[in-house]
Amino acid sequence: MNQAPAATRLHLVRHCDVRNPQGVLYGHLPDFPLSEKGVRQAHALGRYFASSTARQIYSSPLERARQTAEIIATYLPVPITYTDDLIETRFGLYLQGVPPKQVPWRRPLWLIHMVWPGLLGNDESVAELSARVRRPLMRLLADHPGEGGICVSHGDPIQGFWVAAQRRPRYALHRLQCAKGGLLQLDYEGEELQSLAYLSPTRIAELAPEPDQTEAGSRSGA
Repeated sequence: MNQAPAATRLHLVRHCDVRNPQGVLYGHLPDFPLSEKGVRQAHALGRYFASSTARQIYSSPLERARQTAEIIATYLPVPITYTDDLIETRFGLYLQGVPPKQVPWRRPLWLIHMVWPGLLGNDESVAELSARVRRPLMRLLADHPGEGGICVSHGDPIQGFWVAAQRRPRYALHRLQCAKGGLLQLDYEGEELQSLAYLSPTRIAELAPEPDQTEAGSRSGA
């Protein structure tokens, strides 16, 4: 008899809240670590994953994602692999450094991106975003069937995968919102995605409440 494909749960996590005193779009810029709120969110994610069967983390190499992944890994612990497949969208290079309110007149190509992601040469389509996010997910399925793992990425790549998985129109890229510190819970049978559920950072905090101060202090240096 043929063996049934393994049921595996993966998680696609958006990096947590970022320290951004100038209020700009940070894209691929360096020196944008997690804020205090973001650190708390990352610890909530760590507590949430602590009892999971995840065996590996893949992460974007950008600081905010890397820091999120490193805090999560203190609760498992599992190895972290950094990959550009999960990095911020290429269009972020065009937008970075600009306050959001100034984007329409300082970065006017943004209007085309909103209507038709991927039409411009410096942009990525929903299909391209989904394909590169899917690669580390497939590696987790191949390496850890029945156990799973975690990918840490950014808003647009995650939403690109989400749009493609649910066969939504491309303009839905900016209508679906995975909040910072939120995640997509992905249930697979073999390599086939069976279900997708979004968990907000508020819901994660409810599922993994902060411990008392004595226990929290043991992780304060993470």
